[in-house]
Amino acid sequence: MMKTTTAPSNFPLPVAVRRGITSLAVLGLAVTALTGCSAGGNQASDETQAPAASSAEDNAGTEQVVELTDGWAKAADSNMTSVFGSLKNTGDQPVTLESIDAGGTAGVAELHETVMNDQTGSTEMKRVEGGFEIAPGETKTLEPGGDHMMLMELKCAVKSGTDLTVELGFDNDRTQQITVPVRDYAGAQEHYAPGEEHSEHGEHSEMPSPESSALPECHEH
Repeated sequence: MMKTTTAPSNFPLPVAVRRGITSLAVLGLAVTALTGCSAGGNQASDETQAPAASSAEDNAGTEQVVELTDGWAKAADSNMTSVFGSLKNTGDQPVTLESIDAGGTAGVAELHETVMNDQTGSTEMKRVEGGFEIAPGETKTLEPGGDHMMLMELKCAVKSGTDLTVELGFDNDRTQQITVPVRDYAGAQEHYAPGEEHSEHGEHSEMPSPESSALPECHEH
């Protein structure tokens, strides 16, 4: 009877078998590396998108709050000028126009309303306390002889044919820049109401004073 011989456990494997095992091991490592890269790539993508959301939040204060139509400003060589237009609230919540900022164009910028003086029978303008509230879907019209945005103590001449940019300030710290064309206009010669802070300016005058005629022309900013 033939005896069966058992090979020792440390008997070396054939070369072809050992090469096959090595190839499988290398392939496994490659698959693991690819999986790790894919997961890392998704994470990097998510991290890249995060700042975009933050940027959108930072710019939320300068989004369009109202829709401006028929906007324009009155040309003036000195003293003061006015900005007009129709502001429509296209949202579903009330908004309040609280302020106006003219940057380097004027030293003082205010919201004004025009009221009738019962004693003189003439219209007078005065600063609005609390601003103009605009209900959802409603339009606030700012026009010569009526409510308007006032720029006083002009630092430069606002010339016809140019553009003027101002910043509107709303409730909840919202702001919106608007740019309007400048036009010649001889009307809207209202007086300030007695006791108003800038009543010394008197009525709007289209005639430049000698000392203001040298004012440089305003440039859009």
